[in-house]
Amino acid sequence: MNWVVKGLNWPPERVSLSPLTARLLSARGIAPEEVEAFLHPTLEQLHSPFLLPQMEQAVERILHAIQRKEHILVYGDYDVDGVSSTALLVRGLERLGGQVTAYIPDRFEEGYGLHRSGVDFAKEIGATLIVTVDCGVTAHEEVAYARTLGLDVVITDHHLPKNVLPEAIAVVNPRVNGTYPFPELAGVGVTYKLLEALHERTGISRKRLLWDLDLVALGTIGDVVPLMGENRVLVHYGLKVLAHTRKAGLKALKEVAKVRGSRLHPWHVSFILAPRLNAAGRLTHARHALELLTTRNGKRALQIAEQLHAENQRRQQLERRILEEAVQMIEAGDLEKSWVLVVAREGWHEGVVGIVASRLVERYERPALVIALQNGEGKGSGRSVESFHLFKALLEAEELLESFGGHRMAAGVRIRSDRLEALRERLNTYAREHHELEDLLPEVHLDLVLEDPSWLNDPRLPEEMAKLEPFGSGHPHPALLIPDVRILQVSHPSRRRITLIGSWRGLQLVLESRARGRRWERELQAGQRVDVAVKMKTAQFPPYRFDLLDIRPRSGFQGLSPG
Repeated sequence: MNWVVKGLNWPPERVSLSPLTARLLSARGIAPEEVEAFLHPTLEQLHSPFLLPQMEQAVERILHAIQRKEHILVYGDYDVDGVSSTALLVRGLERLGGQVTAYIPDRFEEGYGLHRSGVDFAKEIGATLIVTVDCGVTAHEEVAYARTLGLDVVITDHHLPKNVLPEAIAVVNPRVNGTYPFPELAGVGVTYKLLEALHERTGISRKRLLWDLDLVALGTIGDVVPLMGENRVLVHYGLKVLAHTRKAGLKALKEVAKVRGSRLHPWHVSFILAPRLNAAGRLTHARHALELLTTRNGKRALQIAEQLHAENQRRQQLERRILEEAVQMIEAGDLEKSWVLVVAREGWHEGVVGIVASRLVERYERPALVIALQNGEGKGSGRSVESFHLFKALLEAEELLESFGGHRMAAGVRIRSDRLEALRERLNTYAREHHELEDLLPEVHLDLVLEDPSWLNDPRLPEEMAKLEPFGSGHPHPALLIPDVRILQVSHPSRRRITLIGSWRGLQLVLESRARGRRWERELQAGQRVDVAVKMKTAQFPPYRFDLLDIRPRSGFQGLSPG
């Protein structure tokens, strides 16, 4: 891995904080005048929803539908952001007096986005207005088709638009026009802003929406958008609401998943709640997850939560089996020539290949594409590293693919099985022509070098660390480089964990890694002097405990580059 240390954007002495916290905020680009608001998020920091493009038109059309008792179809998506957005808008519109039906597309039959079958369903049930959430910004043909059937469409989305927008009544998207102050909202964040605007226009207090911030936190964290700006505010309060949720479905999900306590963190969503909600869309149908988030029946909620828990366990089993088979295929080949990994097999489940691709990137430190084959056709997902633009690489192989889409770090493809070898060769040729092999190594982004032991002993640090939460995408736990650590002890307390006891300038460190199989693990021994890259999970010291990100022999920071 390449280690990249960020530079400071302003002198840490400009703020009255502990040295470590001040340096962290400076390295992350939080201006001195923004520090107070960052450490103390409030709902007043949210922007007016009417700053979003075409919000006025959206609000006018939806209120018109509510007043005239028109039937509204809320069209969502099958991931946790889409399901949370759908549940949020359905509940919100019903409270405002709307007649609402929800529609979630089938991942396997329809795929992502607004689909003609959903438009047909709207017509069949007598709806006159479709409101999309977390999708629709590129659905030109589907919106045109809806118009031929006499249906109006309001689009709310957060994905990148094309140069021309669909001819909808309104397209509410923070990425359109480049005028909204915070373009990084998740789909559920845009949905929340729409409900804010509807409440403001009708004169109803927006305080009624606060108990729905649990859904906003769920979708925002689950969609891995940066926890900065408005997202930080929404998740800060949303986690508080989630800890004391009034929703039968979320109560049941927390009970089944054994999530307890009055203080929740983003990882409770990322690794416990969201995977169970996503499992429905991956293996069967996301309508089960939607029903969980909208039901008011506690008994029914518990039944669905247990079903989702079982589906998540099956998803984990499928993932493990496919990963094992993919590893066998990769290691039976020539790994040195495989700069981009492409693996495919009959019988793999297309709903989990994206997760397997992520595991392969972690294991082999290079881009990976995993494809499920059935009847001569493959459906796959790819994951990449920061330096390799996966979407551009796929553009070079466009004529080999039936369809594809994505961005720098992730993509989805459809391909005929007889073109797999040609795709593998094309992607690897592209990688060799545009990169050195070292360029494809993942990067460990470090906030700062820990220069002084006293930074860890500052009495202000524990309270400041608590105020830096919530940590997540775009604002992860502090990542530090600790130089010249002497290893005192190496132990393997479990099959999947390694623990190092080390000494650094008089401080004893406990370094733990839960990702066994790293290339350096077999070389560690007591007495070595090493540089370590660590994640700081808590400031309750001593003892000084860190998660180990990477380690290398003490060698003058070779391979270290400034940010």
